[in-house]
Amino acid sequence: MYDKWWAVTGLAAPTTDNPLWASRPDTTSNSRTGADTWRCKECHGWDYKGVNGAYAGGSHRTGIAGILGTTKTAQEAFDLLKGDHGYGTVGLSDEDLWDLAAFVTEGLIDTGTIIDATGAFIGNVATGQVLHDSGIGTNIACAACHGQLGLSPPPGHAEFDDYVGLIANENPWEFQHKVQFGQPGTAMPSSVAGGGTILDVADLGTYSQTLPLGPVP
Repeated sequence: MYDKWWAVTGLAAPTTDNPLWASRPDTTSNSRTGADTWRCKECHGWDYKGVNGAYAGGSHRTGIAGILGTTKTAQEAFDLLKGDHGYGTVGLSDEDLWDLAAFVTEGLIDTGTIIDATGAFIGNVATGQVLHDSGIGTNIACAACHGQLGLSPPPGHAEFDDYVGLIANENPWEFQHKVQFGQPGTAMPSSVAGGGTILDVADLGTYSQTLPLGPVP
């Protein structure tokens, strides 16, 4: 839900901007419009730190604060999501919003515990390779869909080119989120649902950063 909620719920992607988008502190750096402005990650980042994290600069900067360590209750988060954030107007059910509120108040991690200041995962390469080849918890192995080098298009997604090594190196914060929670609208499993730990994510990320960034001759 934090990613592309419309791919999870089956709702149509919004075509207008989120009602809070126009009031973002930095209105020039991030010129995205429409559905992108409704993705929680677009303002708060894959590291959940907003302007104090990886989105402090660059084309995703909005100047909006992060949500990591929020002191708001689940009810307060729910009310903000349904009201000020506008999600109650685009078809999201109360159940959907309670799920998202639960993630915001209970499911966030400080990515700095598994990713250092340079963007390198803090884990064990050998252990990560075992997880890549065998799977995290009860989940199918990463290699089963992405191939041994992380370069194979997953079944049903022939156009896929977000290679494992590429994302792990270019955006390790996005990598950790999608390993933990899966890819919306696809069969990619969640390590959390499979019984994986944060250390598993760190180990897998460390190994994945050794994989090629793209097809090799």
